[in-house]
Amino acid sequence: MAQRIIVKRRRGVQGHPYGHAWKVAYADFATAMMALFIVLWLLTQADLRLRQQIAQYFRDPGVLPGGSVINPEQATLKSRQPRVVTRELLVVQGPEEQQMLEEEKKTIDTTLERAVAERPELALLRDRVIVHVTEAGLSIEVVDQGGDLLFDLSSARLRPPVVALLKDLAAELGRLPNHIQIGGHTDSRPFAPGAGITNWDLAYARADAARRVLEANGLWAGQVHRVVGYADTEPLVPEDPRADENRRLSILAERMEPPPTSATPGG
Repeated sequence: MAQRIIVKRRRGVQGHPYGHAWKVAYADFATAMMALFIVLWLLTQADLRLRQQIAQYFRDPGVLPGGSVINPEQATLKSRQPRVVTRELLVVQGPEEQQMLEEEKKTIDTTLERAVAERPELALLRDRVIVHVTEAGLSIEVVDQGGDLLFDLSSARLRPPVVALLKDLAAELGRLPNHIQIGGHTDSRPFAPGAGITNWDLAYARADAARRVLEANGLWAGQVHRVVGYADTEPLVPEDPRADENRRLSILAERMEPPPTSATPGG
């Protein structure tokens, strides 16, 4: 009896029309999700300032303080790490800037208390420093109350306690992204005719002396926006133009954005 040969043909398995490309897309999706979760985790761990700094770094990671640009051929991880997070690069708006200024006021108050505790010679100055947040920005006024504690009489020379105080302030203000305005104020006592100097000259010279101390001890390059001599035009005690309190230095960290409508001056 003849045997019947049966031939079985297997059909080829039809490949996916896109091949393995979906795997690449899936890997990209998984990587993106992982990056998203890392960023979300960082946001829960960082305070307001650090979040703003991280955001600005990702916007323009090649910018260093002062506006210079990193040379990719010379930059190294070690040299970049200390400069990645700097307040100079912050971009803040409205309520965020208000919160930053309020926090900076508290930081400065704490810094002053610590400085007084460590250096008794600053104790007399503590009550002469007025720090508050205004519609113009973070305002710091160092007020004279007699005794020539701030300046030598009729001179722009700053006394050592004031220099020490300005150094401490510079370390804090230099961490802000805001530009700084420095003003010098005098009382209304006139100089004798032929003295060769006026209250305008003296006010500006004192403000400029403060600028030099601040810039040498922490302000970033270009942070000072304006140095002004007010003479006796903006007295702190208007009812007594010759009051000692009218002699003062004013430092203002200028707002970058208009203040929130609900903001009220602090301190």
